[in-house]
Amino acid sequence: MRLKKMMQTTTTTTMITKTTAFDDNYRVRVVEGVSTMRARKSVRARSSFKRAMKSSSAMSAQAAVEGLKGSKGTLGRARGRADERTDSKAESLLSIWLQREAQRGNLDEDLVVVLRAISIACKRISGLVKAAPLQGNIGLAGGKNESGDEQKKLDVIANDVFLDAVKSCGRSSVIVTEEEDHPVFSATKVGNGDFIVTFDPIDGSSNIDACVTTGAIFGIYSPGECDIDPSESAEKILENCTLNAMQSGENLVAAGYCMFSSSCVFMITTGHGVYGFTLDEQIGEFVLSHDDQKIPDGKEMKRIYSGNNGNVDLWAPELKDYVSKLQTGEIDGKIGNPWSYRYIGALIGDFHRTLLYGGIWLYPPDAKAPEGKARLLYEVAPIAYIAEQAQGMATRGKFANERVMEVKPTSIHQKSPMFVGSTSAVLGLQKFLKDRANTKR
Repeated sequence: MRLKKMMQTTTTTTMITKTTAFDDNYRVRVVEGVSTMRARKSVRARSSFKRAMKSSSAMSAQAAVEGLKGSKGTLGRARGRADERTDSKAESLLSIWLQREAQRGNLDEDLVVVLRAISIACKRISGLVKAAPLQGNIGLAGGKNESGDEQKKLDVIANDVFLDAVKSCGRSSVIVTEEEDHPVFSATKVGNGDFIVTFDPIDGSSNIDACVTTGAIFGIYSPGECDIDPSESAEKILENCTLNAMQSGENLVAAGYCMFSSSCVFMITTGHGVYGFTLDEQIGEFVLSHDDQKIPDGKEMKRIYSGNNGNVDLWAPELKDYVSKLQTGEIDGKIGNPWSYRYIGALIGDFHRTLLYGGIWLYPPDAKAPEGKARLLYEVAPIAYIAEQAQGMATRGKFANERVMEVKPTSIHQKSPMFVGSTSAVLGLQKFLKDRANTKR
């Protein structure tokens, strides 16, 4: 009887020792599995043991060896599956994804540094937005930006976060932000990076006090044609910075936005499709959640339009007529089946829904804002770049037939209207406006 107990103890110890070679998660799972199996088969195990004692020692030894081999093979396969899952999880992290894109030749190494800096800034701002009511960061800061908008407290704080992040990464020569009247010259330069970085640190900041969706938009442009010499006068540096910054969307090398809502979502394009990453707060990393996102079209498109209906009476008559046709369903021959209307009042929130569901977002000029309200350089062009990379369209103009990406700003804070969404929806708008113009003749 004493011999039986000794052998049972030795067998248990051997099994556990074999499993401790793996990581803690899988060690626990395997040990629990062995324990459960042993409990269920205890009766059969005792009977088998008695029979084994009556058999020859050689046969028993051989059986033990074969059993250990089988156990090792099973645990080895489990370890392999664990490694595969770990590698897959790591590959989905934004930081790893950016590095892989650089290895594939889709990204410049210095651009990776800039994008990582921006993603870190977004994490910080996400935390500030969530804690704003508790930290007293709601309400007005007491000033106005260059565009004439009243600055919220978080506008100013988020702007500083972005500036510090981009400056410290050392890969940008000029920074343009909605909250600064003039371009900011970044003297800290490392490596070969000389990008023009533009951003709106908090889009839809008027929503913060009500805890409604906000976000940050950024655009990264290729280096400008003018060299910037720190030894020159402040006036000359400012002139060169401004010239470098005024580029069309066709010179964008990356663009994206970070939406602060029920989740913190980081959407990005570097000219090879659109990818989205959601912040996993348990690990503090952005994890891939939208792989090669396309704006739905055709049967996959949801018939949704967005825009400020409160301003429709200020729009051009033909656009007012277009909206009325959307509301009846006549615009696409489905009278009695109107398009749904959704509007958040923040460019990022409304565009993100359009990116995922399809439809069209209307931001035309009106009687009070003949040039629109969104800024071309750091809001409209980056969103247009994302839309086109997602196989959608972004246009402007009287007949909605001017490609936003081709418009070169004449000032860093120039405003622009925009129509953006599913390709078929934007083409439908163009056709409606053209047909209506022809009817008037």
